[in-house]
Amino acid sequence: MKTSLKSLLLLAAFGTFATTSCSEKTQDNAEATAESAATDAANATGEAADNAAAATNAAADEVKADMAPEKGDTAVVVEKPADKLVEETK
Repeated sequence: MKTSLKSLLLLAAFGTFATTSCSEKTQDNAEATAESAATDAANATGEAADNAAAATNAAADEVKADMAPEKGDTAVVVEKPADKLVEETK
């Protein structure tokens, strides 16, 4: 089989073009995948922040409800700075 230099150059040029096209398609797919992953991560982060805020608010509401005065409570709390030694009574 006789092959000419022109045929070899044509085959080499086609091979280069084919690999470049595949590489560009692969690169485009990789970029799309990276963008999708970044979007998914941003959405998950936003949802996690919202869930954390909701949980914090629920916990704060629960503490407020536990600390609310109830009928029969007799303790009176006065916010007064102590300027003397405070001793515990037993």
